[in-house]
Amino acid sequence: MGIKIFEKEAYAPTVFRDRSKLSMDYVPSHLPHREEEYKVLVHFFRAVLDNPGKASVKVLIKGRIGTGKTVLTRRFGADLENISQQKGINLHYAHVNCRENGSFFNLVKNVITKFEHSFPQRGFSSEEVLRMLMQVLDDKNAHLVLALDELEALIRKEGSDPLYNLTRIQENRPDAPQRLSMICIFREPDCEDLMKQIDKSTLSTLQRNIVYLKEYVPTELRDILEHRVKEAFKEDAVSPETIGLIADIAGAFGDARYAIELLERSGVFADAERSHKVLPSHVRKAKAELPPEIRKEHLRYTSLHEKLILLAIARYLEQKDLDYMSMGELEENYNVICEEYGEKPRAYTQFWKYVKGLTDSGMISAKTSGEGFRGKTTLIGLLVPADRLKKEVERLIEVKKI
Repeated sequence: MGIKIFEKEAYAPTVFRDRSKLSMDYVPSHLPHREEEYKVLVHFFRAVLDNPGKASVKVLIKGRIGTGKTVLTRRFGADLENISQQKGINLHYAHVNCRENGSFFNLVKNVITKFEHSFPQRGFSSEEVLRMLMQVLDDKNAHLVLALDELEALIRKEGSDPLYNLTRIQENRPDAPQRLSMICIFREPDCEDLMKQIDKSTLSTLQRNIVYLKEYVPTELRDILEHRVKEAFKEDAVSPETIGLIADIAGAFGDARYAIELLERSGVFADAERSHKVLPSHVRKAKAELPPEIRKEHLRYTSLHEKLILLAIARYLEQKDLDYMSMGELEENYNVICEEYGEKPRAYTQFWKYVKGLTDSGMISAKTSGEGFRGKTTLIGLLVPADRLKKEVERLIEVKKI
């Protein structure tokens, strides 16, 4: 029976032409309403093309989630790399997500493997690995533009030392060519308090070149959606009315990423109903399934055990119909979830770090207990509906296992 259902669904008609064009990893050739910011980046990095080895550029990009920070930087980086090759300049662009890489050591190591695939996996300090990166660039007469996405995650974890070392590495080699330029990407409002942790000289260096991305307005989101519809959907599968509804919903947050996620999920509902068009009713269903507080982008770079912690919170609060649970209750339920998924629970210190990281990133809330509790304990709650978070996390864990 399973194979028959699979075949029936797999070969059913679809409104999609190329669903990958709605992926978070897709970088379109044209970015509506980010042309001016793109031009600013070109202006900043012109020195690297005009005088390779003589200039090192450092740029700070800031903006709220969904304002196009990542896609703008990736588009610019790919174009910069292509133009450099045409000019005979050995310049490379590397885009790394600081939350996904986990540590500064892993981050630099992964960049080195772009040039040296057989790089040893351990046995060096972060500072040594950074010096090795510069040596590799020297040996290959190469230049690197390093984009550090979600840099706030690295600063939360390791402080400002990694950023300091990156911005100062060239000072330790005054007679060598300038080979490393940087694009530092911060998400607002998270970055404001973290900026205070950065030493003044490093902050001064970064703030010389700032690109700030404002939230999109509904008319701009409509243009972005129309562009993606042409790439991802069959002709006439998405009406202007449907695009307008999605733009209005996402326009309340100025969030293009949310708009594109709604568009994709609406298409999925259309396919499920065997509809040849994506209708406003599909959009309303998608909005109910994907409220703006629950984002794939928020959850994408959480580790497996962070997902297991989120699942433990969501299940407990849903089952008990409560707003908060104690840390002891969370740890107990986390252990149960780990057993269910065949994972060994992390020790309490690491478990606590995961909880703190989820709190700092705004995915969960924490407060000190008051009346009704013996002694003081930390209470953990959610900022999103427990049932919907549970469903989304369970789906992501299953996808990861596959």
